[in-house]
Formats: sequence, C-alpha cells, structure tokens
Amino acid sequence: MKTIGIIAEFNPFHNGHKYIIEKSRQETSADYCVVVMSGDFVQRGAPAIVDKFARAKMALSCGADLVLELPIYYSLGSAEFFASGAVSILDSLGVIDHLCFGSESGDLASLTSIARVLCDEPEAFKSTLAKELKDGKSFPAARAAALSTVLDFSPEILDSPNNILAIEYLKALYKRDSHIQPCTILRKGESFHSQELNEFSSATAIRKALENENSSVSAVNLAMPTDAFSFLKEYSGKYLDSDAFSQFLSYKLIQESDEVFEKYLDISGDFSNKIANEYRINDSFSVLCDRLKSKDLSYSRISRSLFHILLNITGSNMTEYQSDNYTSYARILGFRKESSKLLSDIHEMATIPVLDRLKDASTLLSPLQLRLFKETLNASRVYNILSQTGTESEFSLKNIIL
Repeated sequence: MKTIGIIAEFNPFHNGHKYIIEKSRQETSADYCVVVMSGDFVQRGAPAIVDKFARAKMALSCGADLVLELPIYYSLGSAEFFASGAVSILDSLGVIDHLCFGSESGDLASLTSIARVLCDEPEAFKSTLAKELKDGKSFPAARAAALSTVLDFSPEILDSPNNILAIEYLKALYKRDSHIQPCTILRKGESFHSQELNEFSSATAIRKALENENSSVSAVNLAMPTDAFSFLKEYSGKYLDSDAFSQFLSYKLIQESDEVFEKYLDISGDFSNKIANEYRINDSFSVLCDRLKSKDLSYSRISRSLFHILLNITGSNMTEYQSDNYTSYARILGFRKESSKLLSDIHEMATIPVLDRLKDASTLLSPLQLRLFKETLNASRVYNILSQTGTESEFSLKNIIL
C-alpha cells in the first residue's frame, strides 16, 4: 500500500489542486492521499475565504482520502515554519511514502540542490551572504548571490512562490532525515498572482471574484471541480478577507498601546516601534499593511505579523514548539468511508496523538501539544465570529465523512 502526503491551503479548492492530486497519485502509483491543510488562517497572512470544514469537504470530494488540520502557528507562519510544521505531521504518521507538491520549475534535482545548500550552509555561501547583506542588498537578493557561489542555477527559480515552498519542504525532509521521498509536479495554469478566470485559474483570481460584490458564485464555476463548487454553493457563512478583522485588530493594538509588540512572532523591536508609530485609529487592516510596507518588509510578512498580534501568537511559544521537533498532533477534519484501512494503519503507526474526537485532547495530548491545540481552537473561534457559520464550539461537531 502506497500513500502520498500533500500540504495545502485549498483557499479555495480549484482545478489546479485536483490536477496535482491526480497527477501525484498517478506518478507514485499511490493508493491513498493524506492532506495536511491550513485551518482557518493561511500562510500569506490572511483568513481563509471559507472555513476549514468547507475546504476539507472540497478536498475529500476531489481525491483526498484524509484531511488533517495544520495548527495555527504553522499555517500562519513563515514559509519555513509552514513547511516544517506540516512535514513534522506527515513524517510522524508512519505511513507516508511520498511528499508531493506543485512547483513552477518541476525540476526536483535543482530544488533539492538549493535546499541542501541552505541547510548545510557551506563557508562560501555564508561569507557571501554576510557580505551581500552588509552591502545593503535585500535578503532574497543576497541569498541568491550566495547560492550562485556554490551552485550553477537560475536565480529566477527563487522568484516563484511554489518553488520557494518546495525548497522549504525539501529542507524540512532533509533536516528530519525523513524516509519520505519527495515528488514535484509541474504547476499547471495561471500564475500564482494572476486574476484571470478560466479553467486553470489561481486561487487568487477565484477569491477576488468571490469577494466582488457585483460578481456571483457562478462566476468561478469554470475554475473549480463540480463537486468542490457544489460545496462552495452550499456554504452558509460569509466570505472573509483581512479587512473583516480590522476592528478586532484595532482593539488589540489599543489595548496594548503602552506595551511593545516584540513578544509576538516575527516582530523585531524596530518593527514593533513602526507599528506603534504608524497605526491610526481608523485604519483598516489592509491600509495599515500598506502603510507599513517597505523594501525590507513585504505585505505578506506584515499581514502575518499583525495576525500574530491579533491572535496572541508569540515568539516564545514558537521557540518551544520548534525545540520540541515542531510540536504536532494529527487532528482529523474528515475522511472518506472507503479509507478505513488507512486510518487503522495511522492509528497503529503514528508517533503523535491522532485526534478522532476533540474531547480526547486533554487525555491524549502532552501539555505542549494541548497548548498548541487550544491556541488553534481559539483562533478558529475568532474566525467563526465573523464567518457566521453558526459554529459556536468545534467540540460539538463530528468529523466529515464522505
């Protein structure tokens, strides 16, 4: 029996995602597909447009056998934390043979070579990186220059978001000395940031269409598999973007106006001061991000950091989770009925707790795992207030079974 693992956000699920699952299963001759999916907040520093349960249903209807939730510290973390947290879960299940992921390059050998250098940091790489940074180059530019001293590669490979994530997945596997074999699939369709709506639109284009008050759900029908689109049409909640959280963020910034924000993940002393100095009482979330944006601070980095403040995601907690081999547990969001053999094998082979029922968390989880679990639940409670799906407590919900 072969099982593939896929790390995803499915924000929302589209034809390109279905293609990756189907192509991955074909390339590896896999019997099962396990997805570790971001919960209600995603890596670019934003809420998911629809909640994790709707997106899990979409995935299960289009090729996934089991969907697990990626805890909040990783789903809303940097590319490194996102990848490392998700890989830690897949590696700990004991049943995953291949980690499959899309990339713009489709060149596993080149991506692997870059990942190895970034992990091993040979002297030539380190010295060039330090020199380039000292000369005022941005970190991405300095890193590309440093890599070119030890590798023959095209720097453009580092300009594409899925390539960057692919490198982080490979780094995470390498650092863990994992038995899981990587497999990359050449990404198909529109670019990551494209807003064109067609058969292979990006998730960005679909979200833009859904957020447009003058548009309708039917406008994205072409870009989504039929079953996934049906779950989107059934969704009873509100489509969320970052600006929906503007008042919550304002309240938190006002409450802590006499403090510094350095305790939160990814926020330095200078960045903390900049937030305090630049914030205005009537700022929306996006307006504040735009005001804080600079050469050294990307919009996504700023947005993630502001959500870290809003959701109490601290640097000290992340340090503990990271030191604990990326603290993890396997929280099941849903599975397919015919995949019972897969679930049985995971329960037998996993080296982390597997949560079929949330009420078992206090018994099965260690204190550190339980804290991460509760922080993830609390983040979803904030999300649910605004999404208005009627979910008051996830403890009352049953796993999705298709």
